[in-house]
Amino acid sequence: MRMRALDGWRGIGALAVCFIHLQLSGYLTAAPSLDSWTLAVDFFFVLSGFVMARVYADDLVDEDQVTAFVVRRIGRLWPLHVSMLVLFVAVEFLKLMIERKTGFSSGQPAFATARNPSDILPIALFLQTARIGPDLTWNFPSWSISAEVWTYAVFALLALRTAGHPVRRLAMAAAIALAAWLVLAFDSDYGMTSTDIFGIVRCLLGFFTGVLAEGLHRRGVFRALTDGRAELPSAVLGVALVAVVAVLPAARYAAPLVFLTLVVAHADDRGPLSRLLATWPVQWLGRLSYSIYLTHLFMVAYVVPRLSQTLDRLLPGDLAMREAAVAAIYIALVMAMSAVTWRFIELPGQRLATAIVASRRQTLSSRYSRSQLDMTRL
Repeated sequence: MRMRALDGWRGIGALAVCFIHLQLSGYLTAAPSLDSWTLAVDFFFVLSGFVMARVYADDLVDEDQVTAFVVRRIGRLWPLHVSMLVLFVAVEFLKLMIERKTGFSSGQPAFATARNPSDILPIALFLQTARIGPDLTWNFPSWSISAEVWTYAVFALLALRTAGHPVRRLAMAAAIALAAWLVLAFDSDYGMTSTDIFGIVRCLLGFFTGVLAEGLHRRGVFRALTDGRAELPSAVLGVALVAVVAVLPAARYAAPLVFLTLVVAHADDRGPLSRLLATWPVQWLGRLSYSIYLTHLFMVAYVVPRLSQTLDRLLPGDLAMREAAVAAIYIALVMAMSAVTWRFIELPGQRLATAIVASRRQTLSSRYSRSQLDMTRL
């Protein structure tokens, strides 16, 4: 089930995250602060909840369906996640070998604080959010993937327990979202910027806001938003929120409702903005969005520093031009790497998960047939 406009928005959000980390690493000092662009992560959470509810909520009616859902989600997320982690670790081992063989050490020694070896296994197992505090290590954008994996488990359990009772599901989704909002507002030191154990709460807030939005949309509550005319106003509202958060950080707490409006307005692909988002360049960006999200920090950590030094020699004294060139080459490299990882890691992982689900169902079907045959013989 394709929602082309939402796929396009996902790609745009992933690209925004690319620029955020380029600036946070000191390579876009000439640009205005992009801190408020981290709202893209909250948009991802709302969007994910909406899509998961539309695609899976009615199917998760028994343990077999829940198992298939879990296998598919792990097949979607884990192969690229662990592949990038392995790549980071490999580079650090290479740096360590060079340091020991030559005595040369770069500005960031191998396995320094941001590359703590003790974090490797927890991160590989999606446990990086099981901590208190803002510190993130290795491929740190994956904290949101960790939070989403555990949120999927809550969603699957909720869908299973409310199978056949959509109103009860909506009520429980609303209760989870409200509880998460209250926890972030009154019990978390970092609130809507949390990336630790409260990052899971932040994900629960956005995700179940999306689940609630999908249920209400299905019941016709948002009819006024779905005829296409609300697409541009909802997009403007989203941009306005990003601008307001830049000067009033507390406005982040409005993000779930603003992004609910944006997602619902584009869910049916009916308006002029949807037609633009359905064009092949934006759809290609959406298709690569997960790879973009997980590969870009590798470029920031290991490629951009050398690129910046090279351009500094080629364009001395022209800060804006140099940073624009760094950004353009960086994005091109991220897109190229993402195309490769999508083709050779993401797709095979998804196919393997689909094959596992099909094999398991065939096995269960064969067992059921044999048991029926045995009963007949009795």
